[in-house]
Amino acid sequence: MSDFNYDYQRYAILFVDDEEKTRKYFRRLYGETFRILEASDGVEALSVFRAHAAEIGIIVTDQRMPNETGVGFLARISDQYPDVVKILSTAYSDLDAAISSVNKGGIYRYITKPWEVSELEVTLRRAMEFYLVKRELNGLMGSKLQAMGNVIYSSRLAAFALAPLAARLPAKHVAEAVASFVRIGAFGTAAGGRSGTMEMGVDSWKKVHEEQKKLAGAVEEKLKAGFAGSSLGDRVNALAQSLTGGEALEVTADGDGFVLKSASDAFPRLLAGLLGLSRQGGEEAVPVLAALIGVYDAGGSVARQRGESLLLQVRANGAAEESSPGSDVGRWLFDDDLLISSALGLL
Repeated sequence: MSDFNYDYQRYAILFVDDEEKTRKYFRRLYGETFRILEASDGVEALSVFRAHAAEIGIIVTDQRMPNETGVGFLARISDQYPDVVKILSTAYSDLDAAISSVNKGGIYRYITKPWEVSELEVTLRRAMEFYLVKRELNGLMGSKLQAMGNVIYSSRLAAFALAPLAARLPAKHVAEAVASFVRIGAFGTAAGGRSGTMEMGVDSWKKVHEEQKKLAGAVEEKLKAGFAGSSLGDRVNALAQSLTGGEALEVTADGDGFVLKSASDAFPRLLAGLLGLSRQGGEEAVPVLAALIGVYDAGGSVARQRGESLLLQVRANGAAEESSPGSDVGRWLFDDDLLISSALGLL
């Protein structure tokens, strides 16, 4: 007896066999314990699986069927759904093919016809338990990796926010500028599909750290250009010119502030590169971030307006209060988890 109370009907078993009597027999034997979906051959099984992929935990399929073999059907889904437990039902004459499939790692187990009823039930219970435990572990691991990832993203953004301190520039409100860059990119109309995820391995983290140092150093070098003009208007023009190619921003005055427009939106791609979610866009983002820091240092703030195209509203907030870049970043890091989670969910 198991020490745990498993819900054997939480996920379904897809049973595939071309003989109707066999399908009825399987359903009658195990239908009370398990939730069962059926298909008569590999072609129908593929259709049923695609329609119910999220609710299927186990596939039990006959090997010899018209249209397609059981192994052929399983091969079609194994790459995309590696966690689904696959069991091959076969006659003694097909044992070589079954053993080969198990050895190659695609099949969890094979069972021979005719089945031994109680033995097959034990196999199905253990297979479902295996799937349930694996799903739970994957969920826990995903949460742990997400938490670790947020620490890395926080460190990465903090390095950019501390760049003026390393460059010995008395910048003000740098953390707000970095947060603004994240919001502009994460909430852009072009953001709607994840640009990627950071790989969570020791070697990849080393690469991320090296790339972080490289980009942070580049921000330090570009900050002087972002601080070149003394007025807010000069800094806004520098921000507009920091984007290259056809993505350059058009600047118009708006009272004591400015409106920046562009038909295309590069910010989601630039943010993904800056965070390490994409291998492209990081270096292009550096001068834009440096220019945005310059705008905030001159007492401005930047907000994104909703719309099909890129529309930024720059407001003059008056003289910026003097503050230490280090304490500025420290205050910001207390609530940056929400900002980062929003960015990762939208990119």
